[in-house]
Amino acid sequence: MFRRYLSREIDQWTRKGLLQPGQGEVLLADHDQRHTGFHLSGVLAVLAAVLFGAAVVALVAANWEAIARPVRVGMVFVFIIGGLAAAAVAQRRESRWVPEAALVFVLLCYGAGIALVAQMYHLSGDEAAFMLTWTIGALVVSACFSSGGAAIAAGLLGLGYLFARIDLFGVGDLADMMDVTGYGLVLLVALAVGLSAWRSGSKMAGHLTVFILIGWILWLADGVAELDPGYVLAPIGVIAFIAGSLTPSPWSGIVVRHGTVSAYGAVMALAGLGLIQADLYDTGLAAEMIFAAFILVVSVAVLATAGGENRLIRRFAYFAFACETLYIVGETLGSLLGSAGFLFLAGLVLAIIAYAVMKIEKRFKVGESRS
Repeated sequence: MFRRYLSREIDQWTRKGLLQPGQGEVLLADHDQRHTGFHLSGVLAVLAAVLFGAAVVALVAANWEAIARPVRVGMVFVFIIGGLAAAAVAQRRESRWVPEAALVFVLLCYGAGIALVAQMYHLSGDEAAFMLTWTIGALVVSACFSSGGAAIAAGLLGLGYLFARIDLFGVGDLADMMDVTGYGLVLLVALAVGLSAWRSGSKMAGHLTVFILIGWILWLADGVAELDPGYVLAPIGVIAFIAGSLTPSPWSGIVVRHGTVSAYGAVMALAGLGLIQADLYDTGLAAEMIFAAFILVVSVAVLATAGGENRLIRRFAYFAFACETLYIVGETLGSLLGSAGFLFLAGLVLAIIAYAVMKIEKRFKVGESRS
């Protein structure tokens, strides 16, 4: 899809004289050579690995009682070693998606092996221990192969470990040493996933690292300080947005101005304000409207500060503004107009917002073309 868009743009630039004849083909060839997008072949290869892994688990589980214990353990090791060998050979031959698919198969077999062996030998454990062991395996695989897919898997499993910890211990207490251990282990997992993301160059794994850290901060705030998540997210988001959007030029090599940090900050700040708004009870209509107006002002400020340079910020600010506008309409006029009247007015409001967004987008495009 992006290549089609790029091809149309190059044709237009050539017609306007911005590119010399023949330069467009060179640019497209360079794009095709360096492009690392998720192609259909890669999707099918990874899906095939998932299906093979599920088939292995189903086959072993269905015949579990009929297989001797040493053979069971040996089968699991054979599948894991075979997948690692296939990944190593494919990586040496510089195959594009075969190593990632083989490593996905390995991690599925590894997780299934943990569960099946623990069941076979009646090993005591819980969901958190299982997720932590599986996460460590994914981290080791990612480190050995510099695999972006394994790093993403480690990030997803790390999130699962965080959720298992929260469900297992609930609200924490510093006097509970086991709970303190949980805080430390989740933080170590997040840092390890971040290192794995950096080594493999996986942006998705980097995003998952941030999600784990955000969840860890919220868990820590709720367990230790008993703070509402909104009151934690909003200040952190504001700090991150300011740091990412108003970055001095000497720091531009560390934090990209209006880049990922700014986008995370905007999302966390507006989401935190939304959580605070959802917990407002018995404060009166006037206080609720004042807070809603404050969120509208924050949305506009975020849009004006970094919306022109960051599309994610722009989209989320539009979304927050539309939600708050509908909330104000619903709280002030919804009960007076009835269902049909409210729906009509809400549709009219959304149409007006859509028209305003179109005008704003045109201005942003004009600004980008001038720059």
